[in-house]
Amino acid sequence: PDAHVRDEVRGALGIGEAPMVFSAGRLVRKKGFEYLIDAARTLAPSIPSLRIVIAGDGDLRDELAARARDSSGFVVLLGNRSQDDVARLAAAADVVAVPSVHDEAGNVDGLPNFALEALATATPVVATRVGGLPQAIEDGTTGRLVPEQDAAALARALQDLLQDRASARRLGLAARAKVERDFGWARVAERFEAAYDRVSPV
Repeated sequence: PDAHVRDEVRGALGIGEAPMVFSAGRLVRKKGFEYLIDAARTLAPSIPSLRIVIAGDGDLRDELAARARDSSGFVVLLGNRSQDDVARLAAAADVVAVPSVHDEAGNVDGLPNFALEALATATPVVATRVGGLPQAIEDGTTGRLVPEQDAAALARALQDLLQDRASARRLGLAARAKVERDFGWARVAERFEAAYDRVSPV
């Protein structure tokens, strides 16, 4: 969390204090970005200044760009950004979305690094209930979980957090604490040590 970064990033994007939802990842089917864009269209009448900002590139860029054009400017596709830029964008957002889905072949993300990075910024996260996301996010405690491929449910959860800033802050701070406790380098080191202990000769 960094108020200076928030102001700097939002200034560069030209959005000021407009409500901002951020997501990032390869533009492929299992990331579920089409549902986030559809959610933006649903939210537009009630939150007309909303901006959905997506960083990344991939096979679906043209398809998603066309979908974004239909959203009347509510969606901005940034293309590839560095890992540092992604962290700054997540810290500058009001809500981060991780709308992962099972693709046509049944592939799904395990636990996207982006989700953990977003949780660490203390920005509240709305994610789908797939793969490893429920291991990192407890619905209503460290974030919000919604069904996959459900743009309406995604829109409702985003709207709740955009409009109830006290709850959003509470979820964000709880998420950051959980990431520091369960996914920080100290915890990773403990897990490595435990793994070595299990396989070392007696």
